[in-house]
Amino acid sequence: MHLPNATYRLQFRNGMDFARAAELIPYLARLGISHLYASPIFTAVRGSTHGYDIANFNEIDPALGGETGFRELVRALKAHGLGIILDIVPNHMAAHIENDWWHNVIEWGRASHRAACFDIDWQQPLTLPFLGQSFEAELAAGALRLAFDRNRHCLAFDYRGTPYPLHPKTYVEALDEGNPAFDGIAAIARAAEPVEAARFHAELAAVATIPSIAAALDRHLARVPAEKVIRLHELQAWRLTDWRTARDHLSYRRFFEITGLVGVRVEDPAVFADTHRLALELIGQGLVDGLRVDHIDGLADPELYLHRLRQEVGSGAYVIVEKILEAAEPLPGQWPVEGTTGYEFISALAELLTDESSPSDLWNEKRRARVEEEVRECKLMLLRHNFNAEVTRLARLLGDGGRAGGERIAEAIRQLIAALSVYRTYVSDRGVHARDQQIIDGITAKAAAAAPAVAVEIALVAAALTAKHGLAEGERSSEFRRRFQQVSGAVMAKAVEDTFFYRRGDFLAANEVGADPCWPPGGVERFHTMMRTRSSDAPHGLSATSTHDTKRGEDARARLYVISEASETWRGAVARWHDMNKASIRPLPTGDAPEIAIEQFLYQSLLGIWPVGKLREEGELSSLSERMKAFAVKAVREAKLRSNWDCPDGPYEAAVSGFLHELLDWRNRAFIEDFDRTVRPFIVAGLINSLSQTLVKLTAPGIPDIYQGSERLDLSLVDPDNRRGFSPVPTLGKLPRRLTASEFEDLKQWMIGKCLSYRGREGRNLLGTGEYRALIVEGPAARHAAAFTRCSPGDLLLTVVPRLVFGQTEASRLSVRPELWQETALAWPVGCERVRLRNLFTGAKLEPRDVLPLVEIFDGFPVACFVRA
Repeated sequence: MHLPNATYRLQFRNGMDFARAAELIPYLARLGISHLYASPIFTAVRGSTHGYDIANFNEIDPALGGETGFRELVRALKAHGLGIILDIVPNHMAAHIENDWWHNVIEWGRASHRAACFDIDWQQPLTLPFLGQSFEAELAAGALRLAFDRNRHCLAFDYRGTPYPLHPKTYVEALDEGNPAFDGIAAIARAAEPVEAARFHAELAAVATIPSIAAALDRHLARVPAEKVIRLHELQAWRLTDWRTARDHLSYRRFFEITGLVGVRVEDPAVFADTHRLALELIGQGLVDGLRVDHIDGLADPELYLHRLRQEVGSGAYVIVEKILEAAEPLPGQWPVEGTTGYEFISALAELLTDESSPSDLWNEKRRARVEEEVRECKLMLLRHNFNAEVTRLARLLGDGGRAGGERIAEAIRQLIAALSVYRTYVSDRGVHARDQQIIDGITAKAAAAAPAVAVEIALVAAALTAKHGLAEGERSSEFRRRFQQVSGAVMAKAVEDTFFYRRGDFLAANEVGADPCWPPGGVERFHTMMRTRSSDAPHGLSATSTHDTKRGEDARARLYVISEASETWRGAVARWHDMNKASIRPLPTGDAPEIAIEQFLYQSLLGIWPVGKLREEGELSSLSERMKAFAVKAVREAKLRSNWDCPDGPYEAAVSGFLHELLDWRNRAFIEDFDRTVRPFIVAGLINSLSQTLVKLTAPGIPDIYQGSERLDLSLVDPDNRRGFSPVPTLGKLPRRLTASEFEDLKQWMIGKCLSYRGREGRNLLGTGEYRALIVEGPAARHAAAFTRCSPGDLLLTVVPRLVFGQTEASRLSVRPELWQETALAWPVGCERVRLRNLFTGAKLEPRDVLPLVEIFDGFPVACFVRA
């Protein structure tokens, strides 16, 4: 396997297509990137901004340039020595009529040859929860009508331009006017069979496009009375419903709570083959070097899937999975993959850059217990509301024993999922691993203690999770276990990352994908432990600092870590700003808007994106205001306290937006100047944090992953803010002369180029397989630095980075005051050959000796990387 040296994540769509990507290749090659890491390229629903709503697995999206454009991109990549890694989406497809498979299922129901592709409960009609209100109300409003779909050539219910096809056997009901013009259509429909759907549509097209028949058909369909339309709707294998009903009644598995994405049954070998055909062909033809598997925890049996995938792609393909590992959770050893997409690496950086000794109440045992209960309540809220349909289906699979009994089983299911501290377990018909058994035993005891009234039912559900034939039918038992595990991950993601983390505003740096909501920082020691584990268990997984799903950009997060060092300073500033801006807080019947917690959340978010340089014009502030207002609306809906996506509270959201509008008004000079003055030292310390985390990413175990544009300054907010366009700037050929905040972007990009050049050449073996060794820093400033080596026989790399430098910087200079490092040093790595070292950034030489003074190590550049001279 030819492992990547460094990947560059590129988000296609939103102005980025294959031709535009090809223009970036010379720049990426000069930066030291080895592999383009592409977001999904297969045909998605028209207008998709992300590509995860795939409509055709076996076509490269024409909107991006199609197969021809993709092949040209690959040729250009190979000409510059680069490869490509594709993001594939085995868990779901678009539940949209542009998806031919889905259209076929809607048209033919369970008889469709594509019905087995989707995870649908056919004990009831297929629910299509895409209406703004009930079917009857939409019909009365004129938003829904009978029509002939001239693109697909079939009768359909047209809802605001989206045609849902009728089952051919119901055409007679729609056409029973006795009009001879329709006899041909009725005859074709009566003879239609699902296996000949294409022929059926072609025959309909030949008849219905005759001008006289087309006109008569349009007139007839427009006059069909409402009662008949309603009866016709009831004859279909599906029901169009209000989108709000999905939380209580849904007949198919979806991605998280997105009804527009339907679960795919890749556990079926035939479905696996149909959904992976093109991706495997691209691998087989040598066009694609590796795969990133999206949302692996959504699959019925991740282990079985990955073994099947590995068998198809061979041992030479690089395969990583999007798997969120919670605190101390290992990647399952049975999975034949190189690692994950790297969220756990971000968690390790949080350990490194957060002040673990802060005397504030950001973390203590009392707070931990409170947070644990708040997270549990968030999970239960979602399980009772957003995921009620999934819970109801699980309870039905266990055999609800009557309505009351079913609710008790449902509550037991909720309590068990709420007790999970990881996304899911991986129990299958092959058995249960010891770790999974331990997890299930733990959540059983925890759930029973929290809800003793349903302790008996909790025990029953827990037994069903591990028993191969614990129910009347083995298949039913397997289905229950499979669905329980698929649901638990979605609940964890939505309850923690997309609910609780939008409620907690005291330390936003910790509110990240995969972060432990109850996390107390462990500092340098825990960081080293995590890196040693990474080195032994997944040395070739990606090391990410920003992704398309992170809650904020890497440099914004690096800046927010500083609050842990200066919590009292920050708390005092927030109190001052509250007094300055209290006239902009609106009293509403439901309470003040924004409330204190959201106000704190907004000030920290604003710190994260505040410009490095001084605000020079009103337009710059206006742009900042618009970004913050869009983010705030999303944040309060995700928090689900006073507004939400189902029922947005317009007055409340308007009040929060109005607060930000007045806060960031050019005329609000007192606040703007005070905020700018206060955050300056946070910004400079944060920029040094950014350089530290970047160097660690480039030299620690793992493969560095750079999200588009983040090789420079990344102060983005959550999507869609982090998917804005970017324009690459050529990497400087030499070290910038001034080490100031204004030069940060050039410094960061130049440093990345230097490290990747070393990684790709003389350091390839060392950084690919070299041993990770933590170094102890000793002296008065020991807690302000961290160091490690990568060692192999005859070679050595030494990384040393500053940390916790708030108040230790000089104005806008990106350097730590040299006096901090006096009498602080690190010892020469034990067991490593004494060799002369060269500073990769300054060229300065370091002679081998017992003690290496930090004042010498950090001379000339904010962070230090020494390699063999």
